[in-house]
Amino acid sequence: MIVTAMFSGNFEEPIKKQFPDFKMNDAIADSAFIFVNSDEHVDYAQPITHKIIYIAGLGEVQAQPLEKQYIDIFDSAKKGVILFSFGSNIQSVDMPEHLKKAFLEAFAEFPEINFLWKYEKDEDEIAKGYKNVFTGKWLPQNDILDHPKLLAFITHGGMNSVMEGSTKGIPMICIPMFGDQNRNALLLESKGTGIVLDKSGITKEKVVSTIKEIINNENYRKNAQKLSKMVKANPFSSAEKLVKYSEFAAQFGDTGTLQTQGRYQSFMVLYSLDVIGFLFTVIAVLLFLLIWIIKKFLNFVRRKVTSEKKNK
Repeated sequence: MIVTAMFSGNFEEPIKKQFPDFKMNDAIADSAFIFVNSDEHVDYAQPITHKIIYIAGLGEVQAQPLEKQYIDIFDSAKKGVILFSFGSNIQSVDMPEHLKKAFLEAFAEFPEINFLWKYEKDEDEIAKGYKNVFTGKWLPQNDILDHPKLLAFITHGGMNSVMEGSTKGIPMICIPMFGDQNRNALLLESKGTGIVLDKSGITKEKVVSTIKEIINNENYRKNAQKLSKMVKANPFSSAEKLVKYSEFAAQFGDTGTLQTQGRYQSFMVLYSLDVIGFLFTVIAVLLFLLIWIIKKFLNFVRRKVTSEKKNK
């Protein structure tokens, strides 16, 4: 409810320019189906209605052979390569200088591993003097994630990156920045496929220890590869589900058969506030009676003791 209130306005405003009476909550509740960018096996297990349809990876494309410059980077790495990218919405160039230095000095501790860093300004020459760090304004992330020598993926934890890494079976180090990224990072940690690195506590030593853990603990790769197989073994692809459920919705609309009773309940009833209020009242009355009885009993004992002293 709180998350919906926080984000619904961002989506409502553009739509209201064309449809003034549009309300996000009503649109969600009255829809035949709700498509979400996640996967049943990657996401948390949770009680949901049959209206929720998982279609993560819908825009995923087949990995293409890497260009020579990237092939050379993989071939020259004795142990393998680690990809470092914060996606398209967060730019590494805006990172504070002390954090850039922490990452570079940490990467230098792994001379047998090459690091591919999506860094938006080549002219900064940020990796100058670091032989195992290679930067690029844009990197073919999907193709790089598909390479067998990729050891790990350092990401901000955006859902698209999480799904790409999970589909490819790559262990991940998540450095969440905002929004759903913290949830996504903790999600991977709960699956045993990733480690969360708090952005406020990043130091060279912390980065080094985290990289060592992700590449030396085989459990992360085993869990990631198992999760990847589960996602790929889904009996219906995201595209198939999108088409079939859209066709069904076009034919029948919101039939009401998948609508939960919560849609028609008041706020108080939906969240059991009436029940909680009743229980609270009962408990309060019982406590009041208990205190009243104790006071009466103590007064009785006090009067009896006083009376006995006077008689003596």
